Amino acid sequence: MNKPIEFGDFYKLLFSVKDGNKKKEDELQWLLAEYEHAKDSSGPFDELGQIFCHIGVMELFEYTGVDDIKFISSLNNSVWDYLQKRMGLSLEEYLIKRMNMHASNHNLVDKLAAKWESPKEDLSNNLEGLAQYISEGIIEVIR
Repeated sequence: MNKPIEFGDFYKLLFSVKDGNKKKEDELQWLLAEYEHAKDSSGPFDELGQIFCHIGVMELFEYTGVDDIKFISSLNNSVWDYLQKRMGLSLEEYLIKRMNMHASNHNLVDKLAAKWESPKEDLSNNLEGLAQYISEGIIEVIR
């Protein structure tokens, strides 16, 4: 049985940055750099989740064209509607798509299954759900 994963500290940090805490901006950048490679993960889903947290924030910047969490959180609904029309996807759909593309492009299911001696089917079957979980958390914080 896999250990439950939780990214509460990541979301708290993201929330602090959204609220304008300048000291937390550097902490968030540091955490995202660590999450990019997930070297300190505790299992396959924790590792994949950390990578997805990193991708989620980077793709949030790509989607909005802005790399300022506080500014992004101040966008009104008409801007979000425009972005959805421009991108052809809602923010959530876009983040999930990009996370899944990254996992596919980097063969993460195979690599993580081998690294953690975990069934590939377990990872494959939960990939979309994990991407959705991470995406929803990011969106809940910033919107």
